[in-house]
Amino acid sequence: MGLLREDAQGGVSANARAKELLSGVDHPTLGMALAALLGSAATGELEPALARARTGIPSELVSPSGLRVLISRDAEGVNAVLAPVVSDVGAQVSHELANALGAIAGWARLARQGQRVEEALRLIEMSADSAWSAARRLLGEARLRHNKSEHESVELSAFVDEAAKLLGPKALGKGVEVRTAIEPALRVRADRGSVWSIIWNLSANAVEAVPRGGAVELRLVPNADSVVLTVEDDGPGMSQEQQQRAFEPYFTTKPTGTGLGLAVVKQAVAELGGRIELKSEPGLGTRFTVVLPRVGTLSQRPAPTKRSSGVFYAEPLYERVLVVDDDLGLREMVSTALSMRGAEVVAVGTAEEALAQRGRFGVVIIDLLLGEMRGDALLAALRQSGLARVGLLMTGAEIPDALAPGGTPEAALRKPFELEELFDTLADVLKRAAERRSAAG
Repeated sequence: MGLLREDAQGGVSANARAKELLSGVDHPTLGMALAALLGSAATGELEPALARARTGIPSELVSPSGLRVLISRDAEGVNAVLAPVVSDVGAQVSHELANALGAIAGWARLARQGQRVEEALRLIEMSADSAWSAARRLLGEARLRHNKSEHESVELSAFVDEAAKLLGPKALGKGVEVRTAIEPALRVRADRGSVWSIIWNLSANAVEAVPRGGAVELRLVPNADSVVLTVEDDGPGMSQEQQQRAFEPYFTTKPTGTGLGLAVVKQAVAELGGRIELKSEPGLGTRFTVVLPRVGTLSQRPAPTKRSSGVFYAEPLYERVLVVDDDLGLREMVSTALSMRGAEVVAVGTAEEALAQRGRFGVVIIDLLLGEMRGDALLAALRQSGLARVGLLMTGAEIPDALAPGGTPEAALRKPFELEELFDTLADVLKRAAERRSAAG
């Protein structure tokens, strides 16, 4: 992370990272160095920001290249911290996956002990949805999560309530009380991933911050045309310097922290048209306040209904299906779901087992990267043997441009996928196959 500092004579010093960002060029003043880094983005903003920093008011500027500059003052004078805007998808995804998997593990342990099983299953499913969304961003499947065309009416009240419940195991283990005051049916226009990231990062951080016997409170209230979320704890609080750097990517005071949680929150809040405020004092706890535009109540603007499982909503599937995947868990999940739809399913883990089957399959679903043979080559071999009519390839990456002759699938499923996507894809390819047969006479 780069650091530029203004000395008592108005000169500037730079650490190694800052010098690298400046291409090794020395600049006589902090203002000139920042102007070189920020370019036209600094026009009309840089001098006022420096003036505010000299009076103790921090400012943040962002360059067109994605460099984030936090200008502030400490005991040694005015300094500028240089860091990339949080766009490191891999780091963000790792952070969010860790959150989701932690919640899944905690609730799974409770379920194994026979405690709150139905609630555990529901919250595990919700956490898995979050992990799916994060993994898809890493794999490049989903468009940028803040694309406004993908925003929907999200019931923030339900998300806050679920976050409090998901934090139950962790809070219980720490001896921390989680209190809620949530007005129901408050909605915002957003993508679900961003909303969940905001709520979860703030509330999980709060639980981690307070010592045993402490408390965290999640509050959600309406305010004119906005919704106000408050996450408050009675933990150790933050110093002035910590508050100034709290939203800085990779800054953390926790020995095992990534320093990404609050940076992700700030970015998500801004892109949803909201604002976030931090208030804290050493020894007196911390309060985050998030204000987001409100879109109406549940009765005024119903949200799209999300099916809990395609197994119970899709039409029956009377097909003979071959599933080939060397991942036992995924293979069993897919085959079980298809069987519940009425399909006759054969599930195997290798290409050899697949080629040893007898009788024609209406659908074959094959993992692209099998150990001994690529999925497209296996699909071609099955077609050549008369075993396959319709082929689907499952993959965690892009389908290669060059496929084995005869191995082009009717469709591809990008891992991770939900059951609804599997069923929708099957319905589409089977419909097209029936139309081709009908056209052929």
